[in-house]
Amino acid sequence: MRRFLRTGKFRLTTGIAAGVASVLVVLVALTCSGVFGGAPAETGIPLADLPTGPGAGTSAASPTPAAPKPASGPVRAAGDLDAVCANTYFPTAPKYSAKGPHPVVISARDRLDLDGRSARVLNRYAYSGSAAAKKTWAPAAKQVQVVACLDLIGGGARVADCKTDVAASPKMPLMVGRYRLTVYEVSTGRKLAQSSLNGTGKACPWVVVTGSDPTLYTAVDDAQLYRALQAKVK
Repeated sequence: MRRFLRTGKFRLTTGIAAGVASVLVVLVALTCSGVFGGAPAETGIPLADLPTGPGAGTSAASPTPAAPKPASGPVRAAGDLDAVCANTYFPTAPKYSAKGPHPVVISARDRLDLDGRSARVLNRYAYSGSAAAKKTWAPAAKQVQVVACLDLIGGGARVADCKTDVAASPKMPLMVGRYRLTVYEVSTGRKLAQSSLNGTGKACPWVVVTGSDPTLYTAVDDAQLYRALQAKVK
């Protein structure tokens, strides 16, 4: 199934995944209207201040989280590491030791209504000219020690209305995205840290994939992720 969407001289063609009938591909113009103010900055507990280790940060009133399960095989490709965000670990992966740097992969889920995850590479920091920086921020999958799981958990204040080329929904609200960032050791599934971040962008995106949730969310930028992760990665 293919759907063609037009806005002015631009046209986007995309394949819609089988079984996800509600997914729409929306081409969003750069022009936004109704901006009511900037998105708030990061909030929550800094990564370095959080307790680590099994059971850290839990209370008697909180349910005991399920123990992570070992994977049936080793890490072969970067996509395998998304499983770490689903409570799976890879016993043969390099250990997280006191001495850094600790190669990291960022696995992001930026929709509330879709389960897919995608890799985030901090290009500005990974490809700054240093071989060490590349090995840390854009490592080979088999060398990764930690996975940072970035998950959209809700929306905050409305910051804009974004125009679309869909007659039934000519505008989509852009809300402040609220995210949870959790860092795990790949070889054990141990939670190393957790914090919360708010997306700071205010511009409407060019292209988005939406499901049942007719809302856009501001994204966490690379500089925010770098600041949040460097204490556990360096």
